Amino acid sequence: MISSIKIPGKIPDNRFGDVITTIDSHTEGEGTRLIVDGLGNIPGITMTEKLNYFKTHHDDVRCFLTRAPRGGEILAAMVTDNVTPEAAFGLLYMDAKRYPYLCGHATIGAVVTLAQFGYLKLKEGNNVIGVDTPSGLMTVEVTCQEQEVVSVAMDMVPSFVYDTAKEITVEGFGKLCIDLVCTGGFFAMVDTEQLNLSPVLENKNVLVDLGMKIIDAANEQLKVVHPVRWDVTTVDVTEFYESTNETPATGGRGMVIYGESHMDQSPCGTGTAAKLTLLHHYGKIGMHQPYINASPLGTTFEASLVDKTCIGDLEAMVTRIKGRAWVTGIHHFVMDKTDPFKQGFII
Repeated sequence: MISSIKIPGKIPDNRFGDVITTIDSHTEGEGTRLIVDGLGNIPGITMTEKLNYFKTHHDDVRCFLTRAPRGGEILAAMVTDNVTPEAAFGLLYMDAKRYPYLCGHATIGAVVTLAQFGYLKLKEGNNVIGVDTPSGLMTVEVTCQEQEVVSVAMDMVPSFVYDTAKEITVEGFGKLCIDLVCTGGFFAMVDTEQLNLSPVLENKNVLVDLGMKIIDAANEQLKVVHPVRWDVTTVDVTEFYESTNETPATGGRGMVIYGESHMDQSPCGTGTAAKLTLLHHYGKIGMHQPYINASPLGTTFEASLVDKTCIGDLEAMVTRIKGRAWVTGIHHFVMDKTDPFKQGFII
């Protein structure tokens, strides 16, 4: 019986080539694969320039890390140098299908990971840091107790309601009414009352399939253009949520579908911001009123609306999200020169 295997100090590059190192974590149930070594510096004066460089030069890495047989149920993020003086570092986000402009759960996961491994020097109590993203600078408050990160709260980039009560025709379902909210990227928001289905695990297969069809239908039948970031022109996420007759709304649950038929297992940071922005638009929640958003697993984010601003001519809301994350592993990914799935695959 083999009790232990010693990994050689140097992986033989004649067979495997470059090694990519990640530190994995999960944020209230949803995984993040944080790329920390193996790609070198990602050049660019802005996060958009860094994102475009990554897309052009390292898209194979996105496929390699997020698709089967190495990925499949995880979002990856790349740590970069900061581009603003207020930020400690930058993040680029990626999944099996695309490059999200923002990801709340991955930001929490990255902050906890970098804190646990000593990159971020934090003191006891509350620490405020900045994180650069393709959607702009995010302010993050990290709370430490006895040298442990116990929570991460962040002010999401401003969210706005783009349009409401848009009727689309969904393949195999028929007509459906959606609202369009933007938090970094565009969400198709679906009140599950019209479906007679709750956003719970028992309905996962049905809602994942329907969510992907809604994304396709919205992009085929509607037009979206961000008021100031004209490259943001697609609906990338469906969020199913339960409405409530309570005013103000104090909590609820939802299910967020994105990527290649992926259900977010956390409460979803951007999804929580989109939901509170929509609830405020409909007069169901006010400023600074606590809201508990639950995931299909039952894990939660604490949230509240903390500020108002404008994006173009549209009112936009800043949502503060609070959650937790835990490191799950350190991985050295290699590419065997004979591997037939160098770009991974999606089933």
